[in-house]
Amino acid sequence: MPIDKQCSVEIENSADGKVYHIESNNEQIIIDDKSLPSIELKNKSNDSHFIIRPITAGRGFHWEKEISVKVLGNLRVSNKDGFLFVVNIIQLEMYLMCVATSEMSGECPPELLEAQTIAARSWLVAAVEQKHADLGLDACNDDCCQRYQGIGNLTEAARSATERTCGQFLLYNNEICDTRYSKSCGGISEHNDNVWDTEPKPYLRGIFDGIQKDIPNLFDTQGLKDWVSNYPDCYCGNNYISGDILKKYLGNVDEKGNYFRWEFTYSQEELTQLISKKTGISFESISSLQPLDRGISGRIIQLQINGISKSRPFQILLESEYEIRRVLHPDFLYSSAFIIIANSDTEPALSEITLKGAGWGHGVGLCQIGALGMALKSKSSKQILSHYFLETELKKLYD
Repeated sequence: MPIDKQCSVEIENSADGKVYHIESNNEQIIIDDKSLPSIELKNKSNDSHFIIRPITAGRGFHWEKEISVKVLGNLRVSNKDGFLFVVNIIQLEMYLMCVATSEMSGECPPELLEAQTIAARSWLVAAVEQKHADLGLDACNDDCCQRYQGIGNLTEAARSATERTCGQFLLYNNEICDTRYSKSCGGISEHNDNVWDTEPKPYLRGIFDGIQKDIPNLFDTQGLKDWVSNYPDCYCGNNYISGDILKKYLGNVDEKGNYFRWEFTYSQEELTQLISKKTGISFESISSLQPLDRGISGRIIQLQINGISKSRPFQILLESEYEIRRVLHPDFLYSSAFIIIANSDTEPALSEITLKGAGWGHGVGLCQIGALGMALKSKSSKQILSHYFLETELKKLYD
């Protein structure tokens, strides 16, 4: 992607072993000492693939790293704004069989792989946001859209899950659903309109991620504290899948850990430096973090930061869960569903602060770890999807 500001890439054709070294140069690309506006590399059979290295995975998140990928289909390489732009042109079902094992491990039960594939297919075809329409893309390769890391992690189970669900979509009122998903809702999923500037969708309402239907009141201060400090009986919780077991089911680029409940502690100096760096405002100290609005899952959707800048009181307002997560972690905070524990309620100056939280991601729609917990308890892909996407129907639209 041009946003990666990558100036060189190596592409290998598995069919003949030919390696292309490609660089950007002004508005052109250089390949084999030739300067061209673009080049298309074609796979001559379904048995061959291209190896691209390096590629950025986890763009802007805490697991960001460079990887190599093996992809089917054809490639188009061009120069966009002075940087390389590599596009993979691939059939939809070929693409989808790679998404499930890019998002989660191929070790996952088939029911999870099926549910993930149907959600990925529905989201892509619904294409509500058109995130990269300016680049002529249906989707990028990363978490901004949905993970696509080629066939490197592909398993026969993922291939079979795609074949079994071929052409299947989730529908609401005969329209393909905008099927969002994230890694862990933390026990309660979030309303879509609390995360994005979109109309409320009946099938993207917050739910309790377990057998019970009632959602605890997390707008109550004590209720929120009890929720985050404990381990309720949720599909994405430790009662269904512990952190140790979870490791083998996470995606290849994910950091291994327990994301159901977590905490980060910062000293005054660390917090001040972090917020100054992330916001571009030079703070001398931070006085408090003040949640102004939360969603049904406890995720903060408006946060006021109070501090001292240029020897005067200064406030900034963060107005999305994404921005809150971006600002309050050196890389990216797991979620904005957290409580704030100061060093003391009696000391006048803040010397230490702990963020104690739940979940990983925006929390809307399907909870991948929760869906895994359901699959491990022998729930079908249809049961998984109807749990997370309310009032939807599963329908086959093509063979």
